[in-house]
Amino acid sequence: MTANPTYFQTDPLPGLDQEFNSLDAQYEACKAYVASQRHEGWSLNRERYDDGGISGGTMARPGLDALLADVAADKVDVIVIYKIDRLTRSLADFARIVEQLEKANASFVSVTQSFNTKTSMGRLMLHVLLSFAQFEREVGAERVRDKIAASKAKGMWMGGTVPLGYDVDDRKLIVNQPEADTVRALFTKFVELRSVQGTLHWAQHEGLKTKQRERLGISVGSKSFGYGSLRCILSNRLYVGEIEHKGKIHQGLQDPIVQRQLFDEAQAILASLSTNAVRGPKLVSGSLLQGLIVDRHGRTMGPVHTTRSGQRFRYYVTHPKTIGDGDPAPYRLAAAAIETICCELLAKHIAAQISSIDGNAEAKRLAEVLSGGELRNRRELIIERVRKVTIGDARMTMLFNDGTTLERSIERIRHGNDAKLVIGDLAIADGPKSDPQLVILLTDAHRARALAMAKPNSAIDRLARIFGRSTERYKRLLRLSYLSPSIVGAIINGGQPAQLTGRFLQNLDRLPLSWVEQDALLLREAALELSPTRDTDFAARRKGRQISTR
Repeated sequence: MTANPTYFQTDPLPGLDQEFNSLDAQYEACKAYVASQRHEGWSLNRERYDDGGISGGTMARPGLDALLADVAADKVDVIVIYKIDRLTRSLADFARIVEQLEKANASFVSVTQSFNTKTSMGRLMLHVLLSFAQFEREVGAERVRDKIAASKAKGMWMGGTVPLGYDVDDRKLIVNQPEADTVRALFTKFVELRSVQGTLHWAQHEGLKTKQRERLGISVGSKSFGYGSLRCILSNRLYVGEIEHKGKIHQGLQDPIVQRQLFDEAQAILASLSTNAVRGPKLVSGSLLQGLIVDRHGRTMGPVHTTRSGQRFRYYVTHPKTIGDGDPAPYRLAAAAIETICCELLAKHIAAQISSIDGNAEAKRLAEVLSGGELRNRRELIIERVRKVTIGDARMTMLFNDGTTLERSIERIRHGNDAKLVIGDLAIADGPKSDPQLVILLTDAHRARALAMAKPNSAIDRLARIFGRSTERYKRLLRLSYLSPSIVGAIINGGQPAQLTGRFLQNLDRLPLSWVEQDALLLREAALELSPTRDTDFAARRKGRQISTR
């Protein structure tokens, strides 16, 4: 492509009203340089970008703005400058300009400094300058942080969200009396009730509102309190005339709103509400076993979820913060399966404690709640009766609040990150059920093949973009569209082996062309009840098998 260089200069020196000034001299030098590069296909752009009388230390320059706009519009290939400081004197601005040039695949040349970003040496110098620009930014950030710390140590307000009860006037916090009355009422009621949730309900019933603010010309706030906003107010030291910065407390310049004794009493209550005894499982949760389930190494397991093809899948996973270097691998189990099992075992435990006719009726009612009651009722019953659920490699233990322990054997059949549970003495379902994830996967596979058949001359990358998947993902879907009728029928009827999951099929790198070999690979071998060791051996055999693939 023919280069399209253009000239740009800035010069704050006087004498620009002369017939032949310094800008003209610089332009002639740049013009001569462009002529010397004619063998490279360079031709001078008729546009000339000057910012005479404006310092190169600022980005607010009409000529520079016009130049960058033409670069973005692909009208300029190379910018020719007399010296680098004619373009900018700020390394931070220089880095921003270079970033815009790289996006447009453009470069610049300095006539008097042998600086050309089209050469390897020029790019090396560019990287050196960018390193200094990064250094300049970091030093500036450190200075700002030091200034904020020093100002807060003097008790000054350094900006941010203005808290309820104060207004800002000339960078100083001034008490807003109506809002200050609201703050004092919240502290008083909290000390009386000794509960954040109770205080929240009271504030909502009384119609108390958050602070109204102007943001970008739009009025925001003035809404009912939430738990987080109330908790933040109750722990804010600004209300006793102090400022906190990185764990250090400084005396502020603002007038206090809440008396010291009332504030200290509120902090003591908040500290008591944060003890381990109170930090137990919360009633409101979308996961029945949250706060109760741990793995056999004592590590907490928490709920997570993922969404695939519009369907939500929940899991319990060992919390990452509890895993250290060299620790055993984390556990990951399907939430619905383990919750169903725990509800059934709890129902059996309740039934085993029956000692009267009335107790039998109550046990049946609780069993109905555990099997199909509302989520809140099931969660409340589990918290009331269960102290801990421990998941091991071969055993699950339920510890009840009455001290009774119930154990069952457990087998985890895994492929990749998916795991299905087989629990000893578990009731058998009425009949096989198809896996919705597998059915959706097969549907996507056949949709991918239909698109490929409708556009036989299109490249695979273009088909993938039309289908809305990555190229690799689209290739895998095409391969899965040629599964044998036996495998497809087993998936639709719910008769596939437990190991044949959606993740297993998506990660399958080798799929035979022969339907007989497919059945042998995916139905017969996968149907074996594999231990974790056998499962690894099977995966190794599958990857090492020399078979033809699509």
